[in-house]
Amino acid sequence: MTGIDKPGTERVFVTGRGAVNMADCDQWGHMNVQVYLARASDAQAHLAARLGLGPRRLARDHLALRPLTDRTLFKRELRGGDIHAIRSGIRAVHDDGTLDIASRMTNLGSGAESAAFETRLCLVGADDSAQPWPADVLAAARALAGELPDMPTPPAMAAVLPPGPPPLERLLLTYRGSIEPWDCDADGVAPPRAHIARFNDAITHLFRAMQLDRKALLAAGTGSAALDYDITYHRALRAGTAIEVRSGVLAAGEKLYHIVHHVVDANDGSLYTTIVVAALFFDLKQRKSVPMPAAVRAAVERLIVHA
Repeated sequence: MTGIDKPGTERVFVTGRGAVNMADCDQWGHMNVQVYLARASDAQAHLAARLGLGPRRLARDHLALRPLTDRTLFKRELRGGDIHAIRSGIRAVHDDGTLDIASRMTNLGSGAESAAFETRLCLVGADDSAQPWPADVLAAARALAGELPDMPTPPAMAAVLPPGPPPLERLLLTYRGSIEPWDCDADGVAPPRAHIARFNDAITHLFRAMQLDRKALLAAGTGSAALDYDITYHRALRAGTAIEVRSGVLAAGEKLYHIVHHVVDANDGSLYTTIVVAALFFDLKQRKSVPMPAAVRAAVERLIVHA
């Protein structure tokens, strides 16, 4: 029996169970980050339903849950065939109408924690304006909110993103496309997974600028993996929107490097989403981190911008 199967605190519930299919994995052989965010969103929906705000009620009252920020820490790989579970709880209810939700994903085979999710949610109406939580939902959330001893708050990501508007003209154009109806939830808004899908496309173009040769990396037995995602959703991203992603390198150490992606409106350059990513390289056989290849480091250092 793993920790996920044991009774938890009264504030924490099992909000997800599943398995990793090969279609969920990327070229490095582990579950793609899109899928992590999709599973976390599903878990949050189950927690909301437990508070009395299930899908039927949301649809009836023309309401929707919206993430404002997402913090995701990838701790251990999940690979094809692994089974997992998610436990969630409410960390805090704020006076501004937002909820802080914590979730933890565990590999049921090994018992190791695979990922930690920290999300700030709000409730919006059909016009995307913030709405108060229904009285019964708010009462239930307040009754459950509080300390989550087995889900400690992770330390803040290193402050590598300078303040102020991003200098989009100095960042690389790494994606250009559109948001389609099949990318969206029932209310026509792109969920976190759809944002990550664009970042996944963008990173391949940023890797090219970093002179990362996938074939050469694989021949050397080296891969790349994200450790930490810090996402801010500035506004809802809807079907029919033409978007671009502008990307840059923020910092590079011996092993760890930080990059940034901004999803912007292709018409006026206004921001939809910003994500800062901490990543590293790892040995594909030993599944352990390795120093950044020298040729890659030289290219990365030339790409560093104050973005």
